[in-house]
Amino acid sequence: MHIALDGMGGDYAPQETVKGAIETLKELEDIQIIITGDKSLIQKELLKYPSKLKDRVSIYPTTQIVTMHDHPKDALLTKKDSSLYKAIELVKNKEAVGIVSAGNTGAQMAISLFVLGRITGIIRPAIAVPMPFPHSMGLLIDAGANTDCNTKQLVQFALMGKIYLENMLKRKVTIGLLNIGTEEEKGSKLTQEAYQSLKNMFEEFKGHIEGDKILTGEVDVIVTDGFTGNIALKTIEGTAERIVSTLKAEIKKSNLAAVGALLMKNAMKNLFKQLDYETFGGSPLLGTNGISIIAHGRSSHVAIKNAIKMCYKMEKEKIIEKTIQQLNHGNFA
Repeated sequence: MHIALDGMGGDYAPQETVKGAIETLKELEDIQIIITGDKSLIQKELLKYPSKLKDRVSIYPTTQIVTMHDHPKDALLTKKDSSLYKAIELVKNKEAVGIVSAGNTGAQMAISLFVLGRITGIIRPAIAVPMPFPHSMGLLIDAGANTDCNTKQLVQFALMGKIYLENMLKRKVTIGLLNIGTEEEKGSKLTQEAYQSLKNMFEEFKGHIEGDKILTGEVDVIVTDGFTGNIALKTIEGTAERIVSTLKAEIKKSNLAAVGALLMKNAMKNLFKQLDYETFGGSPLLGTNGISIIAHGRSSHVAIKNAIKMCYKMEKEKIIEKTIQQLNHGNFA
């Protein structure tokens, strides 16, 4: 299995992207990784690692880089020899099963949509972000790909999220619709209409879920439009970072607090791990006709490794094929 990796995407590329690729090869023996980007810089990083692992890495040289400041349209039209564009093109040409990038999210969405296209019947792809639950993993969909949605799109988000998470967790999952209240009649016209459609089409649907319940695990797949979903996601990320930074600052203020922190070391370590996006690695762009994993811009090699493993598992579980099959067997397209 070949997986394409945008070698120049992310704040710490290519050092962390290359290291993440090598770390993945240590754990998965049946994959090869194609790293796109500046050949000399990538080769320099590869020199740090054993030849046995490097033999399973190939470099696809490119001359351009999509920066975090590039507008998605400009990246799509004027940077066709970028590491991001070529990595996605490898998937289109069936030279790789999927692509992982920690670069410009908007550009990755635009190029993935243009180059890979949509699964037939899917109106718009959606970003599915893994959510840390107390004893499992949940999914928030959409987290920013579509700011304006209609009822049919939300129904398709629910279907894609359900298929993905059921195959990742190997169990049945439940679905909820993010809203400002739990009552059936609450919310906007869109959420009220979507409620009825989801209720009629999914036995897994459990009704509305409010923002304070996103991380509790009351439902597994949380459906919303991309505007609301992105705000919810960024609020969760910002709150988690604030809690961690405040806690560290308070611990430094006194020896007693430091002793307490030492006694709680394992508990705190587990808490931070649950809140760390690197645990999941990335977010799949569901609905494109090819696997496209969006990793965080600040991804270290750990996040890159986990994002590649996510891509690997999606291919193993045939998520795209199962989505096509269920689209054709229901009133979803």
